[in-house]
Amino acid sequence: MRQLRQPFLVVGGILLHAAMIMITMPTFVRVNHLRAEWPLMLFVLVAIVCVLPWRLSRRWWPLTFLTLPLAMIGIVYALFPGRGGITVAWAEQTINRLSDSIASYLGATAATVPSLLSLVLILLAIAALTILYVRYDIWLVTALALVAYLVAVNVFNGDDLTTTVMLLMTVASVLAVVRQLMADRPRWPVTIAGVVTALAAVGLMRLAANQNTYLANVTAPLVNNTSTLRDQLNTAGFFQSLERFGAGSARTGFSENDTTLGGPLFDDNSVVFTAVDYEDHYWRVETKDDYTGKGWETSMLTDYERLRGLPAQLPIAGMTSKTAATKHNLSMTFTDANDFVPLPYGAITLNSVDRQTTNVFVGWAGNRNRLFTGGRSRSFAAVNRITATYEKYNYTTGQLVNAPNPTIDQGTSAFSRDLELPRSVTKRTKDLAARIVRNKTTYYSQVTAIRDYLRDNMDLLYSKVDTPRTPSGRDYVDYFLFDSKTGYCDNYSTAMIVMLRSLGIPARWAKGFNGGNPVGIASGGRSQYQILNSAAHSWPEVYFTDIGWVPFEPTPGFTNPDERKQAANESDTPSTSSSSTASSASSSSSTSSVSRSVSQAARSSVSSTSDTTTTTNDYSGWLIAGIAAGVAALSAGLLFWQRRRVLIMWTSWRLRYLTNGDLARVFRLFDRVATAFLPRPVGETITAYYQQFTTTYDLPPDSLTGLVENVNDLLYSGQNGAKQMVDQSTLEKLQQVLRILQTSLRTKKGK
Repeated sequence: MRQLRQPFLVVGGILLHAAMIMITMPTFVRVNHLRAEWPLMLFVLVAIVCVLPWRLSRRWWPLTFLTLPLAMIGIVYALFPGRGGITVAWAEQTINRLSDSIASYLGATAATVPSLLSLVLILLAIAALTILYVRYDIWLVTALALVAYLVAVNVFNGDDLTTTVMLLMTVASVLAVVRQLMADRPRWPVTIAGVVTALAAVGLMRLAANQNTYLANVTAPLVNNTSTLRDQLNTAGFFQSLERFGAGSARTGFSENDTTLGGPLFDDNSVVFTAVDYEDHYWRVETKDDYTGKGWETSMLTDYERLRGLPAQLPIAGMTSKTAATKHNLSMTFTDANDFVPLPYGAITLNSVDRQTTNVFVGWAGNRNRLFTGGRSRSFAAVNRITATYEKYNYTTGQLVNAPNPTIDQGTSAFSRDLELPRSVTKRTKDLAARIVRNKTTYYSQVTAIRDYLRDNMDLLYSKVDTPRTPSGRDYVDYFLFDSKTGYCDNYSTAMIVMLRSLGIPARWAKGFNGGNPVGIASGGRSQYQILNSAAHSWPEVYFTDIGWVPFEPTPGFTNPDERKQAANESDTPSTSSSSTASSASSSSSTSSVSRSVSQAARSSVSSTSDTTTTTNDYSGWLIAGIAAGVAALSAGLLFWQRRRVLIMWTSWRLRYLTNGDLARVFRLFDRVATAFLPRPVGETITAYYQQFTTTYDLPPDSLTGLVENVNDLLYSGQNGAKQMVDQSTLEKLQQVLRILQTSLRTKKGK
């Protein structure tokens, strides 16, 4: 009966192993933006066909290593066809492209692994895993490698792969059961454990598919208790270094597209621009007023007002506040030429823009409060350096406290775009805003009450790496406030604006950068600051009568020096600018917010993120060392796990080149293998031991007789003549014994 079912079990095991690999292919194709899944699925099956001859006979291994590369070339052509057929020109083009991909990735000029390089690596991995199982019956490596890959995709891309991982566990568990049924002596505890694991995985898949599952109640404490550590690693640049080895994901930095906010972010600590200024402050790139329920858009088409001739004073953008008498000189140098220009708050006079006399003009978009640069041949022309002077807006805390709601004097129509809300905003969001300001009688106290609720609320978790994507059909703010309760600056700033608008308070969304790292001293009492991609940020602006648009900061752990915070004594003295430091975590006005900010070390925003650190750590060296150590440890573990199989292969290879070799040397080689399978009791003679060995492993009766007799004669004859040599017949018998021992490893035969 066993002889009849064995072929079916072998075929079933191979197909289950192929199914494990195929389960991960849709994820790989999606992450690397490949055109189709079927070529990779086909390659999994073709790889099995290529390796099967090697399984049937060791002599067929050259055929495997000839056909596998040909199959790989076909798959590469299917996904990267170029022009024409598979020709020499196509091969040269593909090789050059692959070489460029490797060079750009190793040279750190590519943030993610290029698609062609990823495809070649995955094809090599599929081929290696197929050889390990079809030829050597090693399947656990495949399961571990695939789970590790899916976990990496989850970390770097934020994809929910729970169902995929559970399905992989199910197939792996069934394969483990099949492997036990193939053995002569199945280990039934392992078989039962495999069945139970498979059933549990199926149950977990059903739970994961159910939106009302209680599984989150089990995993939430683990996620929450480790969020501080993961955010600190993110701020320090660990995930940035780690990301180069993954498929890539959303990273911090200024983005032109804010239509869909949400999802995890990882820090990019590269330098965007260097500023020479008298202080460090927030840098606004633009404002947006149309909240869609998913993100932000500009409600009107961008209208540019060209600035003719420099120096030129930029429009005041709705500001009626007085300005300080002191003029500050500013120069900005961009690391890479940008077509967006971050600017400080104040009345700004633009003095110079590089290449302005050749191909660059400057324009101001009033509905976006944004400075654009344009060229003759394209709508946007990137610039490298800008110089300007500016005067800070000068208003007092008393003005903010005494300001009425501007819609009383100017009417709601004057702020229609800054009060508008989509239908997606829920009643419970509006009710929450009303409860927060229930006892607040002034306009300013209502604004600060909403700000402080968000900034000081211990139920809301600040985290970039844990922020989920908003489910389809859900309002972005509602999902953040009542369900996920996890977010970064985009979540907090948008939530404040939506709640303020629901109360009839005009507010709009500002985005840019929240500060820089001081890196040097410049002339005239100024300092040099580096502003990083990880400093990208968003915040609300609220309109105050006789002042204009005032920035506020609802995100925990942030301090905006341009926000005039209510002083403890409510004095009416002009507020002075304070430098925002990256390490400042005391932006909140309460003790709870201070303690909370300590636990929230990472900062972020959707197209943006958070504050910067004064030093950034490059973990690349440690990461490479850690990966190397992990690979070494895994290799050592695999060698130990398969030590007898490796010993057989090594001994067989050595004996192949010992024709007419020294008897003592041949015996030492074989005896090492024998004792690895069946330890020799102390004091037992060689003859008795090998009789027991022959019986245990069902060896032919005469397979070791000649060798043992010659060894006994060598040991006990007392002759010191010429070395005894092993003839070809004995060597062939030893090779046959080694093959039997190798078969016993597959069937678990013997001890």
